[in-house]
Amino acid sequence: MTTENGNSLYRDNLDKEQNISTKQTNNTVNVGHLELLEERPVINKERLDVGKVTVTKRSRTKTVEVPIELVEEYITIRTDYHDAESQDLLSGNYDEKDILRHVEPSLDSKAVVTINGKQIEIGDEPIDIVLSRQVATVTKDTYAIQDIEINKSTHVHTDNIQVELRHEELDVTEEGLLAHGSDKTPLK
Repeated sequence: MTTENGNSLYRDNLDKEQNISTKQTNNTVNVGHLELLEERPVINKERLDVGKVTVTKRSRTKTVEVPIELVEEYITIRTDYHDAESQDLLSGNYDEKDILRHVEPSLDSKAVVTINGKQIEIGDEPIDIVLSRQVATVTKDTYAIQDIEINKSTHVHTDNIQVELRHEELDVTEEGLLAHGSDKTPLK
């Protein structure tokens, strides 16, 4: 019985060892963790002021000549002489006897003047004749001569930007006899 018990114990130990060795060959033991990294481009946009345009409105002055017709009144005095003696008397070429002859009969008479086709009697009161003329007065009106529209537009274009990126690779150097996967033949 001891033999059978001994064989039975031997078999149990053998089975346990085989199970342990099977577990060890089937189980992978993690001895460390390694990440391989790579760079990827991240493109951001930034607005830069690359120039500016200044728009101003300026007034310029120029002198122009504008023709205009203006009316001005003048007075013209014309004397009609009825005889040569009257003309001498009024122009200053006279004798004293001529004055007496002309003044005496006409002291009560009234003189008549024709103004613009209208006869006006001249008495002791003076007659006022108003003369006028036109003068230019300048006013300015403002008119739109040009409409200006200012627009700012954007244009989209595609640029290719070269970026140098790095990434990590795994280099494996083997030394000795190592088993790979399910193949149990040693590496040479």
